[in-house]
Amino acid sequence: MPEPEAAVAIVHARGAEESVLLMRRAERADDPWSGHWSFPGGRREPEDADLLDTAIRELAEECGIRLERAQMEEALAPTNAGRRLGRVILVAPFLFRVDREQPTVLDPREAAEALWIPLGRLRDPAEHGLRAVPRLPKEVAFPAIELNGTPLWGFTYRVITHWLGLHAQQPPAAPGFEAARLLLEFLLARGLTLQQGWTEDSVGRHLATVHGEIPATAVLEHFSTLRGEFPGVNRIEVQPDSVLVVGLALEEYLVKTDRSKSQKAKGKKQK
Repeated sequence: MPEPEAAVAIVHARGAEESVLLMRRAERADDPWSGHWSFPGGRREPEDADLLDTAIRELAEECGIRLERAQMEEALAPTNAGRRLGRVILVAPFLFRVDREQPTVLDPREAAEALWIPLGRLRDPAEHGLRAVPRLPKEVAFPAIELNGTPLWGFTYRVITHWLGLHAQQPPAAPGFEAARLLLEFLLARGLTLQQGWTEDSVGRHLATVHGEIPATAVLEHFSTLRGEFPGVNRIEVQPDSVLVVGLALEEYLVKTDRSKSQKAKGKKQK
């Protein structure tokens, strides 16, 4: 396994109402996470003794909160942070606990705002949903929480759900299959007909085939308004002839139509 290249600080305030510090990154063309909600953090610099030093330094630089190494309570499992362009990097999250929420002094080059978010809100299934996110195709939806008009999603969302154990009652593949099952039920209720139930293809992807055109807009609207449970997926990609569900374990469930097959046959006849 490669070594992490960056680190983030998860600052957990106990207080009367437990909360965690999040910052919204400043809009910058050279930042692949520009404008995202995130934990304070960044890449390891040569002067950092280790990645824990990186997390502490970045927290101080970005949010003006200075903590000591002894305040680190737990090193969480390193997690991949995806990028819109280029390769992914491995990030080490470090959990710090403080007695109360601390004031922030933001570096405007790095952070546009910072919030202490109550853990009760993050644990509330009604806050979670599947949403399109800025600068990515509207046909792709990610699990997210809306914060001040900007979705909290991606790497930070995955770390939060892991830290709080929001999917702890189920094996990693189970929530993804449940989402795929609900998707197939929704399509059949909209008038599509089942041609082939779930099978596994040569690359290990779970596949189901339906007849009819997938109502892409209706699918996205339906799943964006579901509440009462935590989305058990990494993302959903919707097209007129297919829907791809990527689960928590990165397993894939593909519902496709027989439309493309019939179009190919029609094209051959025309030739």
